[in-house]
Amino acid sequence: MDPNEFGTSTIPLQHAPYGPITAEALKDKNAGKVAVVTGAAQGIGAAIAESLAKSGATVAILDLSVDKQKATQQACESHGAKVKAYACDVSNQDAVVTTFDGIENDLGPIDILVNNAGILIQRPLIMSDFDSFWRQIEVNFKGPLLTMHTLLPRMRDRGHGCIINIASRSATVDVPMTLGYVTSKAALTRATHTLQREMALDGLDPAIHLYALHPGGVLTSMGASGAPKDVQEKYGNSKDEEFFKSLFKDPPVLCGQTCAWLATGEGKDLRGLYIDCRQDVTRLLEMGREALLKEKRNVLTVNFLDGYENEP
Repeated sequence: MDPNEFGTSTIPLQHAPYGPITAEALKDKNAGKVAVVTGAAQGIGAAIAESLAKSGATVAILDLSVDKQKATQQACESHGAKVKAYACDVSNQDAVVTTFDGIENDLGPIDILVNNAGILIQRPLIMSDFDSFWRQIEVNFKGPLLTMHTLLPRMRDRGHGCIINIASRSATVDVPMTLGYVTSKAALTRATHTLQREMALDGLDPAIHLYALHPGGVLTSMGASGAPKDVQEKYGNSKDEEFFKSLFKDPPVLCGQTCAWLATGEGKDLRGLYIDCRQDVTRLLEMGREALLKEKRNVLTVNFLDGYENEP
């Protein structure tokens, strides 16, 4: 990975909760709401669940196993929140529908959905078996589509809701040996842009607000595992590169608190956009939604030569 491919922000990035997204600022702001977090057993998902609990939400946590979510449940309950864990494979439609029915029966109507569950297999396509490659698309893209397909009609009937899709900076750049991951995250980001426009068709924009959120540089077990031995033998191990190590310096709570803030509705002017949780949301809001959209900020786009436009 060549650091010269990437720019450097001239505005300082945030690497810890700040100002409007601190736990103190968000205390009780999601009280009375029911939140669902997928992939909640560890890492970023666990932090998101705990941040929502700290902000007053009732939290349903989902992962492949209930037992693996015990630590997350205990952390959420330590803040006085009501929490229930569910086992669910988000790539299975029947499992998603059954689980969401169970959540609403147990905890009440779902107000907040955070699609965090994801997997990464570090292999070039030509060294992958197709089923394992496609499994990343199933979990990272089909999974969020299934949860949204299940929940959006219910949110539409109730007239409100918040959906946060955990995307990735990988959706915006080319990262060799992660084709399944970058493709699925780019698709999820585009889906977020498009679904927000679909909400407007039913007169539900901004009452139902969606976001694609980059969680920052968090070193999770998924990313830390590196490429398999046979791939390392052929291409080397990127984990040994100093630049690679420098990318991961953000705590998962930064993403967690950003999710809790978005769930309050205070950031609705950013709906439908791709947000990097390291960038101060106050600055984005100061620019204003009209300017953000007009200048195509925080969206996936294509840049042509001057004089050419992306016309139909």
